[in-house]
Amino acid sequence: MLTVTDRAVAAIKSVREDEAQGLRISVASGGCSGLKYNLGLETQAETGDEVLEFGGVKVFVDQGSVMWLTGTVMDFVNAGNDSGFIFENPNAGGKCSCSGGSC
Repeated sequence: MLTVTDRAVAAIKSVREDEAQGLRISVASGGCSGLKYNLGLETQAETGDEVLEFGGVKVFVDQGSVMWLTGTVMDFVNAGNDSGFIFENPNAGGKCSCSGGSC
């Protein structure tokens, strides 16, 4: 379904709080690629979530977002002020990244 690279896992681990069990990813329409990615740290999965694990990091995906993330690769690019998560999504109309606090 979703692939999270080792660089992205390391970035998540670097900001993960003690209480946070994982990262929630949800997808909505909009954004530069036709899709908007919402990211947030969560203490636990919600009922109905797809729970994935990558390198000791859990990723929670709600059922409405699963189809939009199929085949997607989430990576992290460290480029100074333009650092952030990037999504290579075959379901999107273009490429998009999450840097500067927006996705």
